[in-house]
Amino acid sequence: MSRIIAFFKNPWVIQFLGLLALAALIWFAGPLIAIAGTVPLESALARGLTIAFVVVAWVIYRLIRQIQAGRKDGRLMNELAASGAEAGKSVEAEATEEEAETLQRGFAEALEVLKQSRAKGADGKQFLYELPWYAIIGAPGSGKTTALINSGLKFPLAERLGKHAVRGVSGTRNCDWWFTDEAVLLDTAGRYTTQDSHQAVDAAAWLSFLGLIKKYRPRRPLNGLLVTLSLHDLLLQTEEERALHAAAIRRRVQELYEALGVRLPIYLLFTKTDLVAGFTDFFADLSQDERAQVWGETFPAEDPDRPADCALLFETAYDELLQRLNKRTFKRVQDERDVQRRALILDYPQQMGLLKPAMTAFLQAAFAANRYDRQALLRGVYFTSGTQEGTPIDRVMGILAGAFRLDRQIQPVYSGRGKSFFLTRLLKEVIFGEAGLAGIDPRVERRHQLIQVGAYAGVLLFAAGLIALWAVSYARNQAAIARVEEQLPVLKAYHLGAANGVRDEEQWGSAARARFKVLLPRLDALLAARDVYKDPGWLMGFGLYQGDKLQAAANHAYEGLLRDYFRPAVILRQQERMQGDESASPELLYQTLKVYLMLADPQRLDAKVVAPWVKIDWEKSYATEPDVQARLSTHLGNLLQLELEPAPVDENFVAAVRAKLTQVPQVLQLYGRFKTEALVDHAHDVKVAELLGPSGAKVFASADGKDLATVVVPGLYSAYGYTELFLKKSLGYIREAVEQNWVLGKQAVVDPAEIGRLHEDFKKLYLGDYQKAWSGLLSSLKLRPAQSINQTVEVLDVLARPDTPLRPLLEAVEKNTSLSKLSAAAADLLAKIPGKPAVAPDEQTQKLLALAKQASGLDSGAGVDPARSVENYFEGLNVLVRGGPDKPAPLNATLATLGALHDFVLQIGSAASSGDQALKTAANRVSGASADQLRQAQMEFSRLPEPLKTWLQSLTQFGWSQTLSGAKGQLNEMLKTGVAAQCKTAFAGRYPFNRAAAQEALLADFTQFFAPNGQIDQFFQTNLKTFIDTTRPEWRQLQMDNQSLGLSPAAIRQFQNASRIRDAFFPGGGQVPQVQFELKPLALDNNVATFRLSVEGQETVYRHGPEQVVKFQWPGPATNAGVRLVFETLDGRQLSRSKEGPWAWFRALDEATVEKTVLPDRFNLTFRLETYTARYELRAGSVNNPFNLAELQAFRCPESL
Repeated sequence: MSRIIAFFKNPWVIQFLGLLALAALIWFAGPLIAIAGTVPLESALARGLTIAFVVVAWVIYRLIRQIQAGRKDGRLMNELAASGAEAGKSVEAEATEEEAETLQRGFAEALEVLKQSRAKGADGKQFLYELPWYAIIGAPGSGKTTALINSGLKFPLAERLGKHAVRGVSGTRNCDWWFTDEAVLLDTAGRYTTQDSHQAVDAAAWLSFLGLIKKYRPRRPLNGLLVTLSLHDLLLQTEEERALHAAAIRRRVQELYEALGVRLPIYLLFTKTDLVAGFTDFFADLSQDERAQVWGETFPAEDPDRPADCALLFETAYDELLQRLNKRTFKRVQDERDVQRRALILDYPQQMGLLKPAMTAFLQAAFAANRYDRQALLRGVYFTSGTQEGTPIDRVMGILAGAFRLDRQIQPVYSGRGKSFFLTRLLKEVIFGEAGLAGIDPRVERRHQLIQVGAYAGVLLFAAGLIALWAVSYARNQAAIARVEEQLPVLKAYHLGAANGVRDEEQWGSAARARFKVLLPRLDALLAARDVYKDPGWLMGFGLYQGDKLQAAANHAYEGLLRDYFRPAVILRQQERMQGDESASPELLYQTLKVYLMLADPQRLDAKVVAPWVKIDWEKSYATEPDVQARLSTHLGNLLQLELEPAPVDENFVAAVRAKLTQVPQVLQLYGRFKTEALVDHAHDVKVAELLGPSGAKVFASADGKDLATVVVPGLYSAYGYTELFLKKSLGYIREAVEQNWVLGKQAVVDPAEIGRLHEDFKKLYLGDYQKAWSGLLSSLKLRPAQSINQTVEVLDVLARPDTPLRPLLEAVEKNTSLSKLSAAAADLLAKIPGKPAVAPDEQTQKLLALAKQASGLDSGAGVDPARSVENYFEGLNVLVRGGPDKPAPLNATLATLGALHDFVLQIGSAASSGDQALKTAANRVSGASADQLRQAQMEFSRLPEPLKTWLQSLTQFGWSQTLSGAKGQLNEMLKTGVAAQCKTAFAGRYPFNRAAAQEALLADFTQFFAPNGQIDQFFQTNLKTFIDTTRPEWRQLQMDNQSLGLSPAAIRQFQNASRIRDAFFPGGGQVPQVQFELKPLALDNNVATFRLSVEGQETVYRHGPEQVVKFQWPGPATNAGVRLVFETLDGRQLSRSKEGPWAWFRALDEATVEKTVLPDRFNLTFRLETYTARYELRAGSVNNPFNLAELQAFRCPESL
């Protein structure tokens, strides 16, 4: 059953069955497939050819694959041959010349045999690189080659070559290649594994070996790795030697994993098991088949998420192996007759048990997982014996001899013919049976899959393309027919209407817009039907094309609809235009009448005149429907390409329009039409944005706020327009207009005198608009307002540069308004026109030439030339850019002034503290302490013509404004960080500035702040006094050039309050507060015997006696004493009140009643305690006193200006 399944899994069988299925599908289903009514596979020949094509394609594919595989195998054979030659050369030093030559000949012969008799595979022939490949590594003498020789495998070379010739002389020198029917075994030199002789050479050879494998088998380089370990070495090595051996194995495994890019299964083979004492006797009863069995343990499949502990698995498996040995021991002892051999058999399980620690340690060191290396895939551990040679090692007797100090008994050397144990089935069934277990290099696999998918996709696309050609052709023709069928109702309606003679008005409507509404979908439908086959393309061919039958009918119907209905609608629309808004403009009315008559008379029809004029109307009528405009324009273009017959016009209407046109002076009509036609061309427009450039756009703006791109002088009013349109073509235009008097129903008679008169009037109209265009351009510009000093500096920098935008702007004005230069150049051209003509001009032509010369200024006539008037208007600006080699243009002086102004403002903006510099500049200018460069610039700019004068003077104004703004900002910053901060800290929420406050301002702070040259006085004198007029009762800020610093009145008022406080508390400019005053008693309550008032160590007592005036000063001699009021009544009671602190006297005054008198230095005081009162007169030492000082109460710390 398994063979049957394997047979059907064979790729050749699967592909063959697939071909049969596809052939059956083509043969039986092919006649059922029809394309456009045609059955391509209907005939047996067609189906046979299709099947043959598929088979041939498959055969070619297989041949290509076979050739590629053969070439790859050949490259590998050559590489092996080269390796064999090198191997032969490497042994020449030790082997005889005859042996070396024999080895080379044998290896070459082996390759030849391989080429001629490759192993048979699933597809009949299996190339060398397609067999499973295994590498065998192990220390020198570990029994790798011996195991292969005695493995029982079939080697194709055994018939012709001896085994010694294959495996080399005296062991494997480099790498022996063992070719079997089932696999290729690479027996590497032991020195590759240990690399303990010549490490650099051995390492390089090992890596070269891996590179060769990867080169020729990139997808799956190897199918497994066999690691051999001699039990003889394991028994005799020290722990350190075993550790080094395990480390070498581990490194080789990691190098192999890294070089090949795949994770291979590893099979650990403990060889030379026969050297354990008792092995031969224990297994002597095994038959050949029993010796071929596997002795060892294959580990379970590994869980990728939980790698197994190989040492733990081995210990468990080894214990089970020992148990099986123990079970077999009894039978073997019972069967054995020889006593000495019985002892060996009995001790053998124990001998094997003693090897467990060393084996476990080796596995742990060589294959256990760690965080630095890739996890080795150890599939199993096995015990083998290729032959029986050497002296067995008796570990049990060795231990006993050491313990009891006995002499070691030397085991006899093996004699007799060796046998292989536990190798054949291990290789064939276990190792070769897991050939597919090895991983595949993911990068190579992805590339392989992409190539394979690409190949399949290419074949499918090719086949699909062949089938799709018919399908596409059919679909396109079917779609084209369907699109034509969609228009059939329109075709039928058109022909039915024509047959029944339906009147135009009933079918299409009387208004042109209504007609267009009805016509447009019909025209679109017929045009679509005609254009279905306009560009059919080759995909609509293949015998299915139907366009030649359908296109002619659609085209006939479409052209008929254009002639019979669309053309009358267009003519009617021109009549409606002349009846509507366009009737108010003579030039529009004339042009529309001209188009109207052209559409009706094919002999006068000019498509270049008609099409644009009609489209202009549609752009207005269907402004929100651009698709309607485009569709109507398409139909109009097709109409104008047809051969048309004359159409009737409304003669009465035409006569009325002509009569209306003749009411407008002819020159106005001519100039209006001339201007309308010329303004359509924008190629020669003078665009300010282009003149000024990117730098100019930074400083100039449109006066109406629009984009600079909208500021344009039409080309009609440029130098080009003046010379090319007016001077050169205006006469011809006038003559042509006179010749086209047929539009007005007049006879076209050319009268030179009439043309000259018309031209002179035409010239005045043109030059008047010319002057307006350029003056309007200049008045529409302004300098961009700057928002800071830095922006002002940038504007001045751009204007003062050598590449200033002012120069190209003024040069453009000069170029286009210096009409005398333009006229002279045109006159030269006109003078050259006659030359020496071959035919003398007629009289009328000569008169026209004379008129042209006069228009160009060549002939000076009486009166003021309009061109000279325009030039004089702009002469003030034009002279600024005129200069010569010895006389620079006056604009340079203006630019120098701008440069000086730029440096002046730059000095303000670029200083370390721009605000401080602005403050110094503003103060110096207001005070007149330094030269006023702004005033000098203003005077220079005032002499310039407009609008340059306004532009540049605005810079000085704005520069001064920005300077003042910067100065104010600096003052504010200084105020906030100096006076304001100190004032808030010292006085905020304190008495006497807040009468309700419990906390009082310290006299030291008060003195430091308000004293002459104190903090606020010094700030004012140093920074603000220059900008404020203090001569008025109410201080005001000074103005210069109609601008001031912009200080708020409230801020100015606080500084004036501080000045009043200073004068009141610090008379005579003293540096400490000193207030002199006198108290004179006026009256005492009758119930009071004595009133006593103490003010900081000063006292006055009043007992209804003589009125004595007592002098006081504040602060008093005892500032800590405070103020005390005492009333002693007649009955002996004392009533008192006390105030503490430096402001105690002013707190007492706040509680007393203070009455002003007519004199500013006299006040009446009434002290009251309960119902008792005492009245005094307070005489201040100066009219500037702090008593009842409103400024003291109104003062607030100035926070900003």
